[in-house]
Amino acid sequence: MLAPIKHLLAQKRIILASGSPRRQELVKSLGLNAELCPSTFVENLNPADFKDFSKFIEATALGKAEEVYNRLKNGDNQEELLVIAADTMVTMGSEIYGKPKDSDDAFRMLTNLAGNCNRVFTGVVLKHSKGVRCFTETADVYFGQLSREQIQAYVDSGEPFDKAGGYGVQGVGGAMISRIDGDYYCVMGLPLYRLCCELNKLLLEDV
Repeated sequence: MLAPIKHLLAQKRIILASGSPRRQELVKSLGLNAELCPSTFVENLNPADFKDFSKFIEATALGKAEEVYNRLKNGDNQEELLVIAADTMVTMGSEIYGKPKDSDDAFRMLTNLAGNCNRVFTGVVLKHSKGVRCFTETADVYFGQLSREQIQAYVDSGEPFDKAGGYGVQGVGGAMISRIDGDYYCVMGLPLYRLCCELNKLLLEDV
């Protein structure tokens, strides 16, 4: 997927504006040697200010990308800097399910999600000196029926606490999911196919 632009990527300093080891693993799986640089962007945007969840999640990812890009560009050759930023959220109906605040919040979220379908949005931004690309991918995640004991055991495992919606599809949480309609990697936090497509477009337009 990235073969046409391998030589262009080799000329870039690739920065992943995230502290997520899962996203780092996904980027590395593409053969990209990205540096981790968590963004200090304050995620205080109001979803009500945007026409839909996609625009909201892209705006959050853009804030992360711009903060990291502007912080690093003065000490780097701007022509070589490529920042990848992403943000993921879980929704059901009109409610957004962020990272659980505590065990009770995680239990509440998972109780609501059990037996239902939730929609995952991952917004991604690619930024370098010649341009920026923003996109969102979605996936519908179907949870199986779960008992209170199963939910509590999962909460007690500690896995829910750093994950939007209180679950991780790639971990023990995957056993709670009966079906995914859409990109599995979107649920993990970085849709790889679309990322490759957009990297090709961005860098080939820059030639």
